[in-house]
Amino acid sequence: KAYTYPAEGFSISLPSAPQQNKNNVDTDAGPIETRSYLVELAQGALFVGVSDFDARAGDTDPDKLLQGARDGALKNSKSHLVSEKKLMLGIYHGIEFEGASDEAHFTARVYVVGTRMYQTLVVAPIGQTYDGASRFLDSFQLIPRTTS
Repeated sequence: KAYTYPAEGFSISLPSAPQQNKNNVDTDAGPIETRSYLVELAQGALFVGVSDFDARAGDTDPDKLLQGARDGALKNSKSHLVSEKKLMLGIYHGIEFEGASDEAHFTARVYVVGTRMYQTLVVAPIGQTYDGASRFLDSFQLIPRTTS
């Protein structure tokens, strides 16, 4: 089912309504609020994260922001990099990467859209996959943002 979040500027296909949460993530630019949308599965999880950098992103190269997000995800999950490739979402820079730890494997796609970063992530236990991973990752779309 498609879930649409006009205030966040995205829509995504999920098997059920996500749990929504806010938390602060430490970055090189200081703490940044991340709004998360999480669906826990029998074997793994689907995650969308949205963060605003505002003026802190300044003139930072989008590729540098993406590399920082990749490195932070790997460090926070105690994972090693399996693969990575650059992506574009329309005119916006992105990166897809896979990581693995002793317990889990994940595939992430991260996009920088102006001063906003979108992260989509599929996590599964080592040796298992989520059959809908590509459908979930491919369903992420930017939509016009509304202000509340």
